Amino acid sequence: MDPTTAAMIAKAAITVGTNKKVWTGIASVVAALCLPFILIVVCILSIASGGADHNKSAVQAAFENGEFSSSMPPEYQEYIGQMQESFAELDTVLDEIETMAEGEAPDRDLVKAVFFSLYFGADRVRLDSDDYQKFAECFVNYEERTRIVEHEDGTTTEETYTVAVAVTDKVEIFEKLKTDYGKEATYEQQSNAVNVWHLAKYGTAAPQEGDDFSDWSNWCVAEDVTYYDLPASEVGGKVVELAMARLGHPYSQTYRGQGNYVDCSYLTMWCYRKVGITLPGTAAEQGRYMVEHNLTISKENLQPGDLVFWSHKPNGRFMNITHVGIYTGDGMVVDASYSRGQVVYRNLFDNDKQVLYGRPQ
Repeated sequence: MDPTTAAMIAKAAITVGTNKKVWTGIASVVAALCLPFILIVVCILSIASGGADHNKSAVQAAFENGEFSSSMPPEYQEYIGQMQESFAELDTVLDEIETMAEGEAPDRDLVKAVFFSLYFGADRVRLDSDDYQKFAECFVNYEERTRIVEHEDGTTTEETYTVAVAVTDKVEIFEKLKTDYGKEATYEQQSNAVNVWHLAKYGTAAPQEGDDFSDWSNWCVAEDVTYYDLPASEVGGKVVELAMARLGHPYSQTYRGQGNYVDCSYLTMWCYRKVGITLPGTAAEQGRYMVEHNLTISKENLQPGDLVFWSHKPNGRFMNITHVGIYTGDGMVVDASYSRGQVVYRNLFDNDKQVLYGRPQ
């Protein structure tokens, strides 16, 4: 198989993240085209699995300049080797930037994770030293400051100097990459970058659903949605009763459905399943279901039992939806809160992040 096709498959595998249905589809197509290449693809697809031990090993190999496993296909070794070489170039630039930093320095793992997301799987990452400089500088802002300098004779003068201030808001980082570096990242690449960053820094994949993504404070991309004048029903009131009965139950994406554990989408799915309505298993897919089945309503028409959807960060899913809750009336909502660690009853929060409203009943 030619390098271009291999690169395309590698990038697709990394992008799909945790979508196992997509993995299966890709693997089936590749099997039909070229059986000898299956082992390589299987390796790439398994490494794309967030949280798996082999995924951690692959990220560690790239980020910590580790050695390759002898069982790793040569093509994949080349991809990681390219990342290691590029990371060394970025480290050199970041060393220089840190000499100008005041306060928090740029997060090197984040810089490299974004680079990984944009370039992993390319035939060859061929960048000039100026390109690495421009890329790294997207993670800082330069500011002119003044200070008083004392001289040996006791006199003082005011001096102007330049400092590098780390950018922590990820929306600003990706905007700088677009305007200053000329590389626009897709929402899937942005999401993948944060997943790789979490894996490199914390050894675990980033949460995909939740209401606590403070480093995306400026994020929200609402899409045009058609609203329908749908009738309310008694089902909505029953859904609210079911949701209120679970107040205080613990939040966990990993253990949802076991014991009393829930996450945001499991809570809504469970409540509606109890009244005979089947919803998909993630917040984004529940939002897609609302749109595709003409079950969307305007915010002004919210009634008890309706679903409210938020987008707190890009996650590469439908409308980049990251959270869902159940409207209870009077401007209140019940939701399984990642930030509070349990099911809560609270004000209908984050108005600027609400992107969709639906009435399943």
